[in-house]
Amino acid sequence: MYQLPYAVRESLVFDYTDPTVVTAFTSSFVHLETGHLLTNVFLYLVVVPTLYLLGIASGNRQRFYIFVSTVLVAFPPVLSYLNLAIIRSSATLGASGVVMGLVGCLPLTLADYLESRFAIGPVRTFAPMMFLTSLGLVSVLSVQSVVPENSTVLFVTAGLVLAVFLTVLFYAISAYEQVDNILSKLRSSADATGYFELSVAAIFLFVTVLFVAFPVDPTTENGVVNLYEHFVGYSLGFIASFTTVEVLNQFGR
Repeated sequence: MYQLPYAVRESLVFDYTDPTVVTAFTSSFVHLETGHLLTNVFLYLVVVPTLYLLGIASGNRQRFYIFVSTVLVAFPPVLSYLNLAIIRSSATLGASGVVMGLVGCLPLTLADYLESRFAIGPVRTFAPMMFLTSLGLVSVLSVQSVVPENSTVLFVTAGLVLAVFLTVLFYAISAYEQVDNILSKLRSSADATGYFELSVAAIFLFVTVLFVAFPVDPTTENGVVNLYEHFVGYSLGFIASFTTVEVLNQFGR
């Protein structure tokens, strides 16, 4: 789509003041700047293979196809229209929100991998714990540029971080009896050549992408990074994947 004339690409952007069903879908695949396109393509090319490798290694290749196809098909229009929740005269374009939806699948996929390969779990505890911990990081990163000028934002952020901390603490307490067992498994897992490296690489990628998607300064030469869409995409990615697995488990699949 980047090869289309500039005017055509502009017409496919989702304009908040004139939203259409067509542009709600196409805007996620429209890029007006080369740098924007390359960044999203690069993130896609590292996140999707990581999800695929984790899925194969944990014996859940089918889930990978379900997650990726759902995000690529359903998320573009959903994210576009959710942008209308914040009234402003602007537009959204680019695949970063969709990519963050895929990143949102990482906590569950990684937790599933750790349980299946290293018996570190359960998934129902570790996946939400990783997701909620990452929300604390995201909330701090997202408001760095406005906190100095806005004490209200600082107060709300502090409350959010505290809530996340207490929630993570709750999950940690629920897994307290398994701590010694988990530590011994972590030590022994270092000998699992290949599998251990994959888990380390996946965790590193997970954290790094969050720093890239939620920069301290969201302003760029061509506009402002849509932190709201990144956050919504990431959250929906986890919620959708976690809910899907829970439903499939209920039906014994």
